Amino acid sequence: MTPARCFGERDPRGSTLRAVAVPDLLTPDASPRLRVAWFGHFQGRHGNGLASYSRQTVAAMRSRGIDVLFVAHREGGVEAPDQDVALRAVRLKTVTVSLPGSLERIEAALTRFQPDVVHVSVSFSLLDGAVASLAQHRNIPAIATVHLPYGALHSARARVLREVYRFQAWRLAHFDAIVALSEGQRALLIESGLDPERIVVIPNAVDTDRFSPGSSSLRASLNARFVVVYMGRLDAEKRVPHLARSFLGQGWGDDHVLLIAGGGTQRRQLQRLVAEQPQIRLLGVISGVDERVDLLRAADVFVLPSTAEGLSLALLEAMSVGRAVIATDAGEDGAVVGDAGVVIPVSPLEPALGDALRQLHRDSDLRQSLAQRARARTLESFSLRTNVDGLEQLYLDLRGAAAGEVSPPRA
Repeated sequence: MTPARCFGERDPRGSTLRAVAVPDLLTPDASPRLRVAWFGHFQGRHGNGLASYSRQTVAAMRSRGIDVLFVAHREGGVEAPDQDVALRAVRLKTVTVSLPGSLERIEAALTRFQPDVVHVSVSFSLLDGAVASLAQHRNIPAIATVHLPYGALHSARARVLREVYRFQAWRLAHFDAIVALSEGQRALLIESGLDPERIVVIPNAVDTDRFSPGSSSLRASLNARFVVVYMGRLDAEKRVPHLARSFLGQGWGDDHVLLIAGGGTQRRQLQRLVAEQPQIRLLGVISGVDERVDLLRAADVFVLPSTAEGLSLALLEAMSVGRAVIATDAGEDGAVVGDAGVVIPVSPLEPALGDALRQLHRDSDLRQSLAQRARARTLESFSLRTNVDGLEQLYLDLRGAAAGEVSPPRA
């Protein structure tokens, strides 16, 4: 008889886990099925790429037969349908503080689920290092994917973010492997004092099958001649009010529209700014994949005017649906866009942003050429399939190393 293991399942009476015996499934090569405890993010009131990253990666892993225990903090009392453990937290600007009892719930979940690896999307919360320690005490390899932003090399913002990396380094030192989004971020992690042999580069990725070119029902309803789109958090480093003012400064007619999707600390400021501006529409958080695809397909141009980024998932999504993009050279975004879009400096934002908007507005052939190159680039280098291939191999290497079968992964 096939041996059974305990799997965490939600109790129908609440959000706690109960143990359910299920048979161990074997892959065709008779290797035990991978079991991953994933500590990520749920799409709540504020739209953000971390939640999209968690959602698409967990779904992709489950689709290829990996058992995933998804742990995330619920926001506003709402839980994701694919969450297995929903924790409560207080969010202070960009910091998530797990409420008392969270670590005990995590410990109980790990005991029940018995994962092969623990993977933390940093920053999950202030418990990042504690989660890694819990795993190590059980001889479970722990992995961190670092989503912390980083800025232009010599900017004041970059200097502040370097200090953030140094502060986070002591937490990251608890992990057996660290996933960086780019070679640039890997160098920053090494500069912060982390062991280069434990850092592997697996770029952020997009589901190129779902985020693909096509028509948009939203675009059809707008009756607009030219549409600019921003999608992401509405926080200070994203500089969405600057985008709104630059768009209005073009003096275009009412058939030119700026669509802004997301939530965050600057939502009220934006509401005041665009109160008498029918050309600019605040859509709130759009978290559903189909709705995100439809919004991005509605765009003639997608704009990301950030001061700091890691590697923006919203940017990759816009490129994947085949849209011309304008992005600042923040984090890895400029290198990713390259000649498949318009890259502008982080500072000063103007006149570069206004010039880029005018250039793409008047040159439809250029927009089409950039859109085609953007789609080709995501297919070649940033597909979700390739990303999850890399993660799965890392999991297998670490599982084997924990069992004494192979050496641990090296960068």
